[in-house]
Amino acid sequence: MQAVRRRAMQGACLTLAIAAVTVQVVRAAPAPTGTVKYGIVFDAGSSGSRIHVYSWRVGGGGPKDAFDLIADKLLKKKPGLSAYKEKPAEAGSSLRELLDHARAEIPAALHAETPIFLMATAGLRMVGEKAKDEILASVCAELSSSGFLFRCKDATLLSGTDEGLYGWVTVNYLLDALYPPATTPPVGIIDLGGGSVQVVFASSKGEGLKHMDFGGRAHDTYIKSHLGYGLDEARRRTLELAVSKSSRSEKPARHPCLPKGATIDHAGVSVAGEGDWARCLKLTTKLFADSTWSIADMPPLPASVYGFSYMYDRTAAVGLLDGTPRQFGSVPMSIEAISEAGKAVCGLDAAATKARFAGTQDAAKSDNYCGDAAYVAALLGALGFAPSTQLTMTNKIKDVELVWTLGAMLAKSAELAAGSGTSSLLSRALQIGLAGLAVYLLCRCCKAPGSALRERRLS
Repeated sequence: MQAVRRRAMQGACLTLAIAAVTVQVVRAAPAPTGTVKYGIVFDAGSSGSRIHVYSWRVGGGGPKDAFDLIADKLLKKKPGLSAYKEKPAEAGSSLRELLDHARAEIPAALHAETPIFLMATAGLRMVGEKAKDEILASVCAELSSSGFLFRCKDATLLSGTDEGLYGWVTVNYLLDALYPPATTPPVGIIDLGGGSVQVVFASSKGEGLKHMDFGGRAHDTYIKSHLGYGLDEARRRTLELAVSKSSRSEKPARHPCLPKGATIDHAGVSVAGEGDWARCLKLTTKLFADSTWSIADMPPLPASVYGFSYMYDRTAAVGLLDGTPRQFGSVPMSIEAISEAGKAVCGLDAAATKARFAGTQDAAKSDNYCGDAAYVAALLGALGFAPSTQLTMTNKIKDVELVWTLGAMLAKSAELAAGSGTSSLLSRALQIGLAGLAVYLLCRCCKAPGSALRERRLS
């Protein structure tokens, strides 16, 4: 009977040891090469919400071993979250159609491990603090019950600094300058929006640099968002300067950045265009004499800089240099080239301006092109670029359109990978410890019954 019990105990211990070692080995096994992962980024803008369902491959080798983009499945829906100011409890449910899109694109077995990030732009700031918090609470409740991996802290307002950073990540990822090996130096970026302009580049000098790590390659970046220096805001401020400088008795007021023959109304004042490049450039340059503009903390500019958003839309996209509009692409240019082309544009009257730019995407705004070109040139000069320095204006690299959401997904995936790396080390240590304990118990089980039997025989 004792022999039967002894064999049963030994069998149980052996089963425990084998199970523990098996669990440890299986859990420690590396992920298969080319594992596909998914992530979701909501771009909650003022006019609508967009969902980007990203898929990427991990472990495929090469410079994008940690994140090799496969696809960006985009869906847009109107209105935006800010439209729910008077009924914030309904804001979360407005995202259901977009969530259904994500469920259809991502295998059901991977829903629980697919992270969601929602980032709202300036539109949500304008609804007021109370309404903003209530809208985000509704969004949190909806996304928390979506079946995807979501934490309420991942529904945030996107700052200009973060938007610039994510733009920098996007560009350098597409240029293979983000992950190891460190053979390609990262480029700087200028992201010219409507209300602000973001300047971001890698630097080993300066204070307050942002440190990031992508697959073991470290980057320290200078990030500055100049609020009030976006193109739309600069255009408004330049118009106000032009009106204020005109004589009160002079009617209409004169604006050197509008083509001759063009007239607009500003705050009840009639404004007529003069089409004078030199005076327009001088007027826009005055914006940077304001105390709100400062580059005192900016480290030396990098050798290569890419400009996008309005930097591309008001140069290459409208055919500023050669008269050939390019919806997508990358075009090198300098302040000198922009100035020469801008002078020619400002020399056109309203009818000729309309005719030349009739085929551009923003043809209805072509009267602004003279002043917009002047502002791009003035901005680059204010940032310290030499007139002959070449920059690359772009909106698409390697057939991928430049959007900050891709950079956000890259940055967040790197953070998650770094976090899971620490968890994996702890988990592996626990698994090894469990296996060792199981082996120890097995040895005790094998020895203890025999020892007790010998003691009884001796007695």
